[in-house]
Amino acid sequence: MPRPLLSIFSAVILLVGSLTPLCAIAGAVPQFPNIPDVPVPPGLGYGGYFKDHQPVRIVFGVSDPDGALKEALTNAAYTIKYLAPRHVKYQIQIVLYRNAVRAADEFSDRYAGFGPLMRALHDHGVEFRVCNNSMHALGMHPGDVYEYMKVIPAGILQISKKQMQGYSYISSP
Repeated sequence: MPRPLLSIFSAVILLVGSLTPLCAIAGAVPQFPNIPDVPVPPGLGYGGYFKDHQPVRIVFGVSDPDGALKEALTNAAYTIKYLAPRHVKYQIQIVLYRNAVRAADEFSDRYAGFGPLMRALHDHGVEFRVCNNSMHALGMHPGDVYEYMKVIPAGILQISKKQMQGYSYISSP
C-alpha cells in the first residue's frame, strides 16, 4: 500500500477506535467520576428481563441542583454500570428544570463539581435537556449551557413527552 494511503487508513482506524465507548469492551463496567463500583453478587439480577425488553428507557426529572441532581446523576451512572456490561441497550435523558438549570451553566463555580460526571454520562449516551422557561426566569441564556446539552421549551412538557414515548419517569426529590 502506498505510504499516503497507509497514513489515511491508519488515521481512519484510530478515529473509529476512539469513537467506541469504553463500555463496548465485553463485560467492562463503565467508570464515572466519584461513582464507586458496587459488585453484583452471582445469582443476583433480573433474570434476563431487561435483555428481553430493551431498550431500557428512563427520564429523570430534576428541579433541585443541590440534592436531587446528585441523586439523579448517581442513579443514571449505576443504571449504566449495570446494563452496559450485560449488553442491554438503554436510552436515558435527564431533564433539568426550575433551579436545577443552574447546574447546566458551564460558567457556574457553584455547580462546576457536577461537570465531570455530567460529561462522562453524556459520553455514555445520556442526553441532557434544559428548560428554557426556567432559564428565562433565572436570567440564564442558551449560550451559558454546556455545549452537549439541549435547551427545550419546557421541562415538564419534555418529561410528559418522554413518558408518552414509553420512558419510565424518575422524579428526584
